[in-house]
Amino acid sequence: MKDKALPFVLLFLLSVSSSAFSQGAEEKIRFHIAPFNFFDPITGVLQIGVHKNLHKRLALSLDHGFKMQTFRTLVTDGESERKNYRYSKTKAELKYFIGKNASVSSSYLSVEGMYFPQKYVKENDYLKRNNTSYRYDYSDINRTVWVTSLKYGIEIKINNFVLDHFFGVGLRRLSIKHQPFGLTADEYFAESDVWFPPIDRKEGVFYRPHVSMGVKVGYIVR
Repeated sequence: MKDKALPFVLLFLLSVSSSAFSQGAEEKIRFHIAPFNFFDPITGVLQIGVHKNLHKRLALSLDHGFKMQTFRTLVTDGESERKNYRYSKTKAELKYFIGKNASVSSSYLSVEGMYFPQKYVKENDYLKRNNTSYRYDYSDINRTVWVTSLKYGIEIKINNFVLDHFFGVGLRRLSIKHQPFGLTADEYFAESDVWFPPIDRKEGVFYRPHVSMGVKVGYIVR
C-alpha cells in the first residue's frame, strides 16, 4: 500500500514546492516518458513523469515506473527464475541549469534518487547464512534498492517538445531479505560458467556502483 501511494505523495510535494519557489519563474509544467526503459528485459517499466521549473536555474522532476514486461514476453518465452515478480521504480531529481537557452537547448547538472522495491519467489535455490550454505524448496524474497546519482544532461526544445538525454554515475544500495521454506544444510558449488552469481543467494546490505544513461521525451503544457 505504501509503494502505491508514494508517487501521489511526491506529486503533492511537487505542487507545494512549485508554489513556494516559482515566484518570478516562467510558469510551465512538463509531462514526459522514458521510452527506452520499456525495453529492459528484466525490470522493464512504463516510466512517466512530471517536470516543474522552480526558479530560472532550478527544476524538479518526479517519475514513477510501473511494471511492464511486454517486451520480455515478446522476445522470450516469459519464463523467469523470479516467480510472482512485483516491482516499481520511483525517482526524484533536482536539476541545476548551467547554460539556459529556452529557445534551443539547456545543459544541466542534477542529483537524482531512486527507490526500487522488489518482491518475488525463487524455487530450489541456495542461501548462505552465517557462513553456512542451505538449499530451500522456495523463498519469498524482498529486495529493496536505493540509488543516489549525479547526472549531466542536455535538453533540446522544439516548440513544446523536449528531448532530454543524460548520463550519470552514483551509488546503489541493495537490501535483501529471505523467508525460506524447506531449508536444509547443503554444500554449495558455484557454477563455473557464471561470471556473476545471483546476489540474492545472500542476505544483508550490499553497495554497488551505479551508471545511468537514457532519454526522456517531454511535452510542455504552458
